[in-house]
Amino acid sequence: MTGMKILLINGSPRTNGNTSELVNRFLDEIGNKASVEEVRIYGMDIKGCRNCGMCQKTILEEHCAIGDGMSGLYRKFLSSDLIVLASPIYMWQFTPCTLAFLNRLHGLCHSKDFSYNAMAGKKMAVLITLGAEEEVADFAVNGLREFCEFFSVEYKGDVRVPFAVKERISAGEYDKEIREFATKILE
Repeated sequence: MTGMKILLINGSPRTNGNTSELVNRFLDEIGNKASVEEVRIYGMDIKGCRNCGMCQKTILEEHCAIGDGMSGLYRKFLSSDLIVLASPIYMWQFTPCTLAFLNRLHGLCHSKDFSYNAMAGKKMAVLITLGAEEEVADFAVNGLREFCEFFSVEYKGDVRVPFAVKERISAGEYDKEIREFATKILE
């Protein structure tokens, strides 16, 4: 196994749905090439950012003034080399819990002057399932790309499964794309 640590944030509300099957295929492909910790965030107590500004005024020990489930996720994020988001697309966007996770990462950076940016140098990628054509994910992916550029995070790419059907994913229909994605993100 390489020394790479991957944090996989699974934002799907379904524990046995299309996104979870895509995650399973991805984990099979990664095998022992990296250490992967999957965290299912749906149902966790992760509130959205309330724009209180505390994280921008000082470096907070817990990174955010909101005391919720995000506290432990900050530690996992910071100790990982690569963060892989896994989310279905609902109404042209990642799931609400995935968005709350991303919004709350702002506490890891003073974006006014960038005197502190714990996200700089991290890498991020995404596994996506959707009930429509691939292009429906563009809005979410483009937003994530902008997020990565702003916070100096390297965007490593995505796998999109359009018109997702769990049985097609488990039958290996997307294994080539998953293999190429795994190779790219492990570079």
